[in-house]
Amino acid sequence: MSTIRVDNFGPSAGGTTYSARGIAKAWVNFDGTGTIAARDSENVTSLTDNATGGYGVNLTNSMANTNGAVVSMCHYDGVTFMLAPRSVFNTVSIIRVSMQNAAGAASDANEIAASGYGDLA
Repeated sequence: MSTIRVDNFGPSAGGTTYSARGIAKAWVNFDGTGTIAARDSENVTSLTDNATGGYGVNLTNSMANTNGAVVSMCHYDGVTFMLAPRSVFNTVSIIRVSMQNAAGAASDANEIAASGYGDLA
């Protein structure tokens, strides 16, 4: 069996070069308690602690628009929550992540993972 390997590809007529479609264009695993810090990431320059349960994931390379998808989850005190009420592209260069505990109150988490999908600018 043959394998084709490329780092990037783009349209033959020129234009934006893409990495493979369907893969995360940005992702991060971080601790959202105390002084927030990334454990590992791709296409992320920094994190912002906006308020209890609210974070900004600042991208190295911007997205083409804010219509992409964001998937995020967190873990705290042995329970995994889906982040709510919002995990979205706030701007083309910031993923906004918000977390609530089971009672619906904003809450920090010690293990947070977020990824963004869509086209890079």
